[in-house]
Amino acid sequence: MHAVGLSGFIDHTPRFGSIFSIAITYSPRFNLVEHKNTSLSVGIPLSIGGSGGRGGRQTDSYYVGDDIYYYDYDTGEPEVKSRFMIDIPVMLNFNVGALSSPDNPHRVGFFVGGGLGYHYGPVNVKQVIRNYHYTDSTYQDSFGPVANAGIRIRIGDKADGIELKGSYMKSVSKRQPDIYGITLLYNFDLSQRPRFSRKLH
Repeated sequence: MHAVGLSGFIDHTPRFGSIFSIAITYSPRFNLVEHKNTSLSVGIPLSIGGSGGRGGRQTDSYYVGDDIYYYDYDTGEPEVKSRFMIDIPVMLNFNVGALSSPDNPHRVGFFVGGGLGYHYGPVNVKQVIRNYHYTDSTYQDSFGPVANAGIRIRIGDKADGIELKGSYMKSVSKRQPDIYGITLLYNFDLSQRPRFSRKLH
């Protein structure tokens, strides 16, 4: 089965705060084991997006060594640049009810699972060099365990439906950020397997 939709992510570190990113998500899912009302699946929900910038109408700059840093001339706050983000977890999920398999006739279902993920996202690093204080709008690589859970609602008589899920990743890499995610997806099936009829309950 496949799903596409939108995701929101928060990259949070205790020292450097939180940054919100929005992404487009494509989520293929393959069932390893199927039963009447449940399944065990592996999926790779790939999300690509970015975070917005923050800066005033006027910017000024200063040098620290050979590097140049920009800030909002009106407020004195650092200028935060727009940045790219990618999230690639590999998830093992236990699915119950609707859309646990293409042939499941239930209207509502849920799932829960875990796995490992890679996240490349924005971070604002506050630096001090000599007497200069500045914020570096940069990126960080994160890798660690991921947990997710959500609900699915089937639409019509086909294996299509809506999925809403939340996720949490705890990075074990440098700065150890917490990655929170919420995703809204539309599920669909491209296989030619026979479908259930209206007579099924």
